Amino acid sequence: MPKSATKLGVALAIGLLVAGACGVETVPTGRVTPASSQMSTPTTSTWTPPTTTATPTPTPQQFVPPATTAVEVPKQVEPKPTKARPKTTQAMPKAPNPAECGSDYYRNTDGVCVHRPASGPGAADGATALCKDGSYSYSQNRRGTCSGHGGVRTWL
Repeated sequence: MPKSATKLGVALAIGLLVAGACGVETVPTGRVTPASSQMSTPTTSTWTPPTTTATPTPTPQQFVPPATTAVEVPKQVEPKPTKARPKTTQAMPKAPNPAECGSDYYRNTDGVCVHRPASGPGAADGATALCKDGSYSYSQNRRGTCSGHGGVRTWL
């Protein structure tokens, strides 16, 4: 069954329930017969108007809101201004000039002076890697080792 038909059925059922609860009455159609088989003869009576009794009318009452007490709101306290700026990071020591390492040295990422790659007799003493161009590197970190010499051939 499609959803639209289901929704329509639910809406109709709700409408019938609401109409029944609102006092809508159905009028019987056709001939109505009394429940007993004997027919009674109609009697005449005189109509008397209903008596009215005094019903007490409610007296309107004025709405009085409940009493409230004042609540003190604390004031926001601003911090006192300071003359010095707050430190957000640790101050790093000033890196020395690369020229201070010497002509055969360079400063690595840790700020340490390291011997530049070299080739020739005695170059292997203290080297950490053999570069692809045949030079020896004295790098203390693997990242970037022999980068200008074709990469690392062998780690020593």
